[in-house]
Amino acid sequence: MKQLSLFISFCFFFSTSLLQAQESSGGSGGSSDSYSSGSSGSSSGGGGVGIVVSENYILKPSDVISIEVYQEVDLNKSARIQGDGSVALALIGKVKVAGMTAGEAQSLIIDLYNRDYLVDPQISLLVVEFSPKVIHILGSVNSPGVVSIPPDRDLTLTEAIASVRGVSRLGNPKSMTIKRVGEDGRARQMEVNFSRIIQDPNSKDIILKEGDTIWVPERII
Repeated sequence: MKQLSLFISFCFFFSTSLLQAQESSGGSGGSSDSYSSGSSGSSSGGGGVGIVVSENYILKPSDVISIEVYQEVDLNKSARIQGDGSVALALIGKVKVAGMTAGEAQSLIIDLYNRDYLVDPQISLLVVEFSPKVIHILGSVNSPGVVSIPPDRDLTLTEAIASVRGVSRLGNPKSMTIKRVGEDGRARQMEVNFSRIIQDPNSKDIILKEGDTIWVPERII
């Protein structure tokens, strides 16, 4: 009789544990489905995925922009700005946007659609990919190579040197050279005492330009 009682207790414990495991598994599956649904919802609005920039960002050739027209899916488009500064959009054709701010380009496209095709259209313009702007840092730094200039702000010499992990132990920060090609196509060089920039509070940092090459020589021992 005692053995039968133990056997019944064991069966009850096993059944309860199995039921709890199934409920736990079901709850986990529900959480996973909820997450997948959320991800799916996010990507379904995927046409709106872009890079947040200021309305004052100036569009350039090779930038890729995404145009979204509310409730007009057929008019949505991602396009690279061509060398002549234009993009080709549905219905309104080629629109020159390079040289405009993102806000100005958005207003222009709204006006063009509103003029002949849509009534009070709601249109958003997002930057999907930027035209690359880079500088080169060579010589006695810890990670020489290419450094990207942020698309919506300036890059200083201090930031650039920090991005290559600083001047190496053998480098001479007092005698850097910046080579820059001007709009006239002529190359110019300037000597820079980087130590003074970072140590003297009255010394101004240098704003770098696209295409600059920075050379850090070794110390003369």
